[in-house]
Amino acid sequence: MSRIKRKLREWKDASRTIVARDSPAKYESLENQNTFRLLKLPSVIGEFSQLHHFPLDDCPEYTALSYTWESPLFTDESIAAYNNVQGSAFVRVGKLIKMISISKSLDEALSTIIGLRFCGVLKIPEYIWADGLCINQQDTAERETQVPLMGEIYSNCALALVWLGRDKTDLDGFLHIHNLLEPIIRQIESPDSDMARKFSSAWTLQDLESVLGGGIDLRAWAAYVGFYEKRRWFSRTWVAQEVALPSQTIILCGHEVFPWERIQEVKDFLRGSLAADLQAFRSVHHARPAGYEVATMSRLRNLMEVIRRSMASPTFGELYPILHDRTGATTSMQLKYAILHECLTSVRSLESKWGHDKVYGVIGIFSKICDQDIDDLVRPNYALTEQEVFIQVTWLLLRELPNLCVLSSVEDASARRLPGLPSWVPDWTSAITNNSLVSMLGPSANASMVPDGYQGYRKQANSLLTLNGGFFDTIADVAESPQSSDILDPDERRKVPVHLLGSVFELCMNGPVANSHGQSTWEMLWRTMIANRTSSLVNLPVAGDYFSYYITQGFATYKASFGADELYTRSLRRLQRFQSLNDIDSPSEFIIDFFAAMHEDDVHVAEAEPVEKGHLAFAMLSGAVTVRRRFFRTREGHLGVGPLSMRKDDEIWLMDGAHYPFLLRPTAEENIFVFVGDLYLHGHMNGEMLQDGLQDRFRHVILK
Repeated sequence: MSRIKRKLREWKDASRTIVARDSPAKYESLENQNTFRLLKLPSVIGEFSQLHHFPLDDCPEYTALSYTWESPLFTDESIAAYNNVQGSAFVRVGKLIKMISISKSLDEALSTIIGLRFCGVLKIPEYIWADGLCINQQDTAERETQVPLMGEIYSNCALALVWLGRDKTDLDGFLHIHNLLEPIIRQIESPDSDMARKFSSAWTLQDLESVLGGGIDLRAWAAYVGFYEKRRWFSRTWVAQEVALPSQTIILCGHEVFPWERIQEVKDFLRGSLAADLQAFRSVHHARPAGYEVATMSRLRNLMEVIRRSMASPTFGELYPILHDRTGATTSMQLKYAILHECLTSVRSLESKWGHDKVYGVIGIFSKICDQDIDDLVRPNYALTEQEVFIQVTWLLLRELPNLCVLSSVEDASARRLPGLPSWVPDWTSAITNNSLVSMLGPSANASMVPDGYQGYRKQANSLLTLNGGFFDTIADVAESPQSSDILDPDERRKVPVHLLGSVFELCMNGPVANSHGQSTWEMLWRTMIANRTSSLVNLPVAGDYFSYYITQGFATYKASFGADELYTRSLRRLQRFQSLNDIDSPSEFIIDFFAAMHEDDVHVAEAEPVEKGHLAFAMLSGAVTVRRRFFRTREGHLGVGPLSMRKDDEIWLMDGAHYPFLLRPTAEENIFVFVGDLYLHGHMNGEMLQDGLQDRFRHVILK
């Protein structure tokens, strides 16, 4: 690499010598709204880069740069070295040489790229596009006209180049994991290989170690995690379109170049096969798998491919059932706005400096993929507040999409970050912290029994939303809901299942529980815990048995780890009292003690396998329902699961056109409510709420 560094020094020294007498100058205006700038990279030492204007549909081959304006790493050292530190680019425009202030990160990216091209290490087109240089960042009007073109810019580029910075912290360990796993992935992909047959389903850490002939150094796993954790680029909202739209993407870290597909395939392998086993593969800061954002971008990229294929079909091909199930969309226009909703939801875990960009960062994807003019409501306008942008895009989706599915995107109040936002508007800067009912139940729920594509009454005025709906019931009691995601200590997290079960049993005994579809309280409880859903591992006829296994393993694991302490004893007594009241004898304390002894002695017997598998299957299904939610009982004795911030006296309403009931909180103002969230109400998700003439009592309701 000494040759590369020498070339870089020669080029920079030559550039500084020539331009030392030149002063900063302004950009030349773009000819029209379909024109953009490209930077022509120097081909010899001493030559300047040049800014040229081109029509979008008549330009040379170019590379689109993807990078972070701020420090490449989240570390204190990187932040101190980069934030509020300017770099500069000396470029030739016509006969003049201009100095343009750019971020230090972009300065280093261009310097490295030019040096690697000189040495033949990086073979990319001679033209490059970088927003920090090719858009006049001091001209708000130009920014607002260029931002909508970014979808076109990244779609049309020969390749996207991701710049992760010069810092190579954790890079060696990161690549070491790739070098170990890539040969295994190659073998798995071959259907004739012994490995593909032996490990046809999920891998475990033990499987991996047996194939490798030993364990992997934890320092390498730590480096793999750290590589993602420390780099800001992986959490940026804008990178969604910068990765999703180009046909080819390469990554540059220091002087190391590798294709996007290389990190995606390893991440997919670990996420699908080993994530549950690898405690070192957990993000320290976010309590989610390292490289989670890579998975998000991969999903977006795959979605783009499905969209491209489907848009060629007048019936939207394979995309139709996906969007229809989630939003109820049926017409071509509804399906296009369903794509916008899907994109907005997909990037919620990513970060942006301005909240506006949570919306504007995906508008390029929407307009390019759907060949759809951008609605004035979401046309980039940085003069608006973040709150105004979020209100506008939410109203656009409410106006265009059926079944009020957008309201299911509203996160729990405890997760909201943006102040002053109406309760019915999702805070798009906040990552979704649980699985939405839309993703879990899809078309299996239709509480208001409306036909496909139906849109009920809806009206928006500033921060107020008016809907048509009817009151159904009031929350009488809410169970305690310990959340493992809020607990940092891993031992304390293991106590959550027993704590949760004890709270739910108490909830069911504190008041009357109404009979639903001829089911016992026991059956209604386990059906509520899984939102009456099935999976490839659980079907409803066996789910009741699996619930018993779930209770057995939960209590047994707790007792083996912590003994019969106060929480265990209190929860066990609640279980036994609940069993006695409902004439249930399984699981017994004897069975729980038996499994606890097995855990303590680390003994496994064949007879225990069904219990262990049943427990795991039920835990996976119920986990999606209970995370960031609370169990409740209504005044009429109905059971359900609702938002984490729900409380006693909140009201259950059914809105015209909604597939799910909503929870509203009365205010001091008559007929004005705070929107709390959607909910699962057992036995009332498919028209049952309408049986007593509720629809005749529908009236206008205002949400603020």
